Amino acid sequence: MTLDRLLFPEAPEGGAALGVVSYSLGGGDWGAVADREYRHRPLVGPGGFRWCPREGEEVLLLRTGDGDLCAGVSFESQGLAPGEAELSAGGGTIRLGQDGSIRLTSKGGGSILLGADGTVAVNGQIFPKEG
Repeated sequence: MTLDRLLFPEAPEGGAALGVVSYSLGGGDWGAVADREYRHRPLVGPGGFRWCPREGEEVLLLRTGDGDLCAGVSFESQGLAPGEAELSAGGGTIRLGQDGSIRLTSKGGGSILLGADGTVAVNGQIFPKEG
């Protein structure tokens, strides 16, 4: 048996750990520390969605028979209605409302709302649906 296996025995298949991202670099490289250090692990998410965890974020690390992977970051759902989804990065957000509306908000506070009724509001100025 090698020294690394003695010091860091493998967790049983299907284990999980919460870790904190210790570094995140341009180009998508990142690492986290939980029960041990995790580097260069695959990230998983919904199809068509790509992401890279930020330094200091808490992430869910899963151990599988094929290796470790990062399944996502922990977050608060406070402020979201049931069925709503929100994407955020760098202070900007895209919120998909439970009523079918879409709101885009920039870090500087600019806002575009695509209303479920077809209206569009840009920084509060409402444009009615035509036709």
